[in-house]
Amino acid sequence: MPCPQAGVFHEASIAHQLRVLSNRANRKAEAMIHEAMHHEVTRMQGQVIGYLCTHSDRDVFQHNIEAVFFINRSTASKMLTSMEQSGLITRTAVARDARLKKIVPTDKSFQLFHRILQGMDQFEQLLRTGLSEEEVEELLRLLQKVQKNVE
Repeated sequence: MPCPQAGVFHEASIAHQLRVLSNRANRKAEAMIHEAMHHEVTRMQGQVIGYLCTHSDRDVFQHNIEAVFFINRSTASKMLTSMEQSGLITRTAVARDARLKKIVPTDKSFQLFHRILQGMDQFEQLLRTGLSEEEVEELLRLLQKVQKNVE
């Protein structure tokens, strides 16, 4: 029996090329960011540091981390305990409820977050290598168009 048309598995399909690009880009980005963090933290800890540093203007609690990252209480507790022992966060009691512990990033976390941002900037520059500003604008325009198609 002959094989049906290859469709989205064909190398010329947009779906295939997006999947390949996404996989390669994610691997490269993770490697560059992990390198920028000097392998000091896990990927998940790096994401939590990013969340804490970008939300440092408000109180963040363990239940927020659980909800944002879709992890259970036990996983969050173990990770936060490890981060506290590593000097990445402090947990501080809140005046209105002594049972609640606010999670606060330390200076060490802010320094690490700065390096993470540098790694992300380096990755963005890598993606733009060999492209003119006009080509970048066109690529972004086309990608936005494709995103609208799949909404």
